[in-house]
Amino acid sequence: MSRDTVDMRHRPAPDPRRPAVPLTQTPLASTPLSSTPRTALRRHPERANLDRAALHALLDDCLVVHVAVPSPEGEAPTLLPMAFGRIGDRLYLHGAIANALLRGGTSREVCVCATKVDGLVLAKSAFHHSMNFRAAVIFGSLVRIEGDEAARALDAIVDHALPGRSAECRAPTEAERRATLVVALDLAEASVKVREGGPRDAEADLALPHWAGVLPLDERMGAPSSELADEVPASVIAAALRRAPRLEGAVIPEGVGEVGGSFELSGDPRRLDVPRVLGWLRATYWAEDLDLARLLRSIQGAYVVGAYDANGSQVGFARAVTDGETFGWLADVYVDEAARGRGLSRALTRFLVEHPRFSRLRRWMLGTRDAHAVYAPLGFEPPPEGRFLVRPRR
Repeated sequence: MSRDTVDMRHRPAPDPRRPAVPLTQTPLASTPLSSTPRTALRRHPERANLDRAALHALLDDCLVVHVAVPSPEGEAPTLLPMAFGRIGDRLYLHGAIANALLRGGTSREVCVCATKVDGLVLAKSAFHHSMNFRAAVIFGSLVRIEGDEAARALDAIVDHALPGRSAECRAPTEAERRATLVVALDLAEASVKVREGGPRDAEADLALPHWAGVLPLDERMGAPSSELADEVPASVIAAALRRAPRLEGAVIPEGVGEVGGSFELSGDPRRLDVPRVLGWLRATYWAEDLDLARLLRSIQGAYVVGAYDANGSQVGFARAVTDGETFGWLADVYVDEAARGRGLSRALTRFLVEHPRFSRLRRWMLGTRDAHAVYAPLGFEPPPEGRFLVRPRR
């Protein structure tokens, strides 16, 4: 790969005898990132992003950062991945009270790196292969934190991994807090570098027959696994929905809701009222044995649409299971009793089967015992005799 892939090289560190950048006592959130001799980008300076919000967004998107501390007496530096939290313009780390890396960072300056790879960039030549990425480098000294700020920092570290989780579990005991070292790093001296777009092949290579393009990368969160299938906490539900497939667009369907107000349809799973959907589906003839964990897995393995009234309350649900190219299965179409008779079932179905994401599908299928009249106007018809077979669960 070319050297510009994730090239965060900086100028040599300045004289270590110079004063370190002090911990900032005033908010930095509204100020841009400022260049220092250590944070000035030498290669591709046009990729620098000086927006402090970009630094915050990158840190919020990373589960871990890598922390490097110089070792004494000329030994190799120590570099470790670490969980972290952020409150405003302070990054927090924690470890055992005897943690050598964190203790070393309070007497010598550290370097923290955060990286997200968003895609593989495949060029016609091996030399110009690259990656689309967001990366940040932060310099500074670690400061030991105690008291109320340390308690808030520990909550922030837990909530960074899973937002809201600190309120769902036992707080650290006094003995556990005494055994834990908490340190802070100011985000005053930092740089962000971003690479986007396709390959940059040399002009002489453009006529070559080799395929070139971008392979996007994304993280997926699996469904929760626990013996308590019906006791999934709110933080886990929210995390599962954040990583579920998402359909673009929110629409107010025509001809729906003339009586009792309008409705909005959205393909964003983060808006779902999962406990309400579970209650609906458990009352149906096809999903009586559904539990919360299975529902979350089914949402993560499908595309969903929700219907919402003028107050934002969910009144309908449907999902589509598809390979995205040839076949789609419509499932779990449900409308709350108070919102029935206004065309929402067809609107939910139309949102899915006519969505641009699925324009290449050869066919849609569904199963129903008593709602044939709902789907017939949308083009659904019984299959030719003997054409399809079904293998039900025994």
